[in-house]
Amino acid sequence: MLENCDRQFDEFISWLSKQRRYSKYTVRNYSNAVSDWINWLGQSDMFDGQIGSVPRVFAKNYAAYLAENCARTTLHNKISALRTFHKFLRKSASASENPFSNLPLPKLKKDLPVFLSELQMQELLKSPWALLKEGKISRFQAFCDSLFIELLYGSGMRISELCNLKFSDTDFKRAIARVLGKGNKVRLCPFGKSALEVLQKWREEFRASASDGDFVFVTNLGKRFYPRLVQRHLKTHLINCGLPINVTPHKLRHSFATHLADADIDLRVLQEMLGHASLSTTQIYTHLGTAHLLKEHSKLFD
Repeated sequence: MLENCDRQFDEFISWLSKQRRYSKYTVRNYSNAVSDWINWLGQSDMFDGQIGSVPRVFAKNYAAYLAENCARTTLHNKISALRTFHKFLRKSASASENPFSNLPLPKLKKDLPVFLSELQMQELLKSPWALLKEGKISRFQAFCDSLFIELLYGSGMRISELCNLKFSDTDFKRAIARVLGKGNKVRLCPFGKSALEVLQKWREEFRASASDGDFVFVTNLGKRFYPRLVQRHLKTHLINCGLPINVTPHKLRHSFATHLADADIDLRVLQEMLGHASLSTTQIYTHLGTAHLLKEHSKLFD
């Protein structure tokens, strides 16, 4: 590390975890991005060792270096992390300027989110009970898996929000979950009658001794659920249904958003449900559904 970097780096990581409440995965990515940047700076004979006064030319050269050695998405993610890091240094009076501010980068190709059809989702929702009936999974796993599929698809919450969900965050009467999303923002996620029924049975049968402050999801050993475990369990049901195994828990969130957009939900409401900072992010889901397009097309041609 360069001069004073150890302290500034540790303070930044603590700020991401405790104040911004970023997930462990995001904090790790930011940590790696900043570490790589600092190590790269340390190899330059022209750098004076002051991380708070890095000339803009160094940022441009580093961006060019990344462009030659990684994909565009990775480049954007790393530069975004470094922009946040130097913004943090400025706020803490440890830097005079942000060398990554308004740094021009190659445009990202905007791929449309992948989602499952409503029919595919119905098959996926049935999978835990089908495997339980066949004796391939335990009753505990069937309820657990059914609940996380119901909540991810029925509420549109992120996988990190799901794993952090506590009983105190759920309103059993109104079938609403209160989650802490990106940017430390609280939002309400309605999750529907079907998910509520599974949640109630899950608590009655397997989590009766849990307090309101306990996490909703735990393993059969009582340990907290984590994202990779959700992905592993989801893969079991994707295989059982003959669905693509590269469908991630986040794709269930995409499916939730696409199906609601297809049903002509007000985009502002959908934006609030998803916790998007920008409406333009939500609008992408209007390009994915086909039911509304086919309905309008049939008025003229059918």
